[in-house]
Amino acid sequence: MTEFQQHCYRTLKTKVPAGKVTTYGGLAKLMGGNPNAGRAVGSAMNKNPFAPEVPCHRVVKANGDLGGFNQGSETKIQRLKFEGVAGRMPALNKSVSKKICPSVMEITLVGTKAETSPP
Repeated sequence: MTEFQQHCYRTLKTKVPAGKVTTYGGLAKLMGGNPNAGRAVGSAMNKNPFAPEVPCHRVVKANGDLGGFNQGSETKIQRLKFEGVAGRMPALNKSVSKKICPSVMEITLVGTKAETSPP
């Protein structure tokens, strides 16, 4: 496991609490790095051997897609629902949908300007 992967997992576990989500770029920014490093963060999340202790299901794509998940998108949706995210993300209430409502993302994202700004 690389130092970058370890840093990704540690940051995600400590900075993105249950009931919140962040983007791949948002996690890169929380790590103190370049928010354009989202692909590298996504690669690290795909290799996460510690799920669900390291909650990679809380990382989504900036365009509103759920993004990939090693254990399948339905598992990602179920974990987000269990943490109460789905109540604020109506699209997750439909199991066939893999989109997150962008207007709702603004109030649930961690590590972005939206976190401290009113919706």
